[in-house]
Amino acid sequence: MNCRLPLRGNGLSFSSVLLMKIAYGGVVINQEGKVLLRKPWGTPGLTLWTFAKGKPEPGETMEATALREVLEETGIEARVLKRIPGEYVGNESQSEYFLMAPVRDHGKFDQETEAVVWATRAEAEELISLTAKDARRVRDLQLLDEAYALFNCLPGPTV
Repeated sequence: MNCRLPLRGNGLSFSSVLLMKIAYGGVVINQEGKVLLRKPWGTPGLTLWTFAKGKPEPGETMEATALREVLEETGIEARVLKRIPGEYVGNESQSEYFLMAPVRDHGKFDQETEAVVWATRAEAEELISLTAKDARRVRDLQLLDEAYALFNCLPGPTV
């Protein structure tokens, strides 16, 4: 098994990245190898399944931000396993993500989320592929690949 993860470039200039907001998020994969996706509110007419992320609060670490956003937007309390290599650039923010394992389901999520789903890798690829915005779809599919590559390099069962 090759556990060397490629770092991907984002094609943006250094100055344009400096002007972006920084966000942190999590890709949660359970012991069965299913990944947690969320459908945000406020995307009328768009099919969009993505990962929880958000901006840090003052004094908050990257990991704490990612854990808080996952809990708020999915209702899942998680723990960080590893940082997923690379930075993922969207239209308004540059995001960094952490691979996470679920700890507890609190059963409710905030008003930013319409629905959550645990999906197999193939189901997740299918749901993310429905995303209308090309850049977001490509980013999330790349992130999904990187998360599973990292997950499969962890000690223990792999999928």
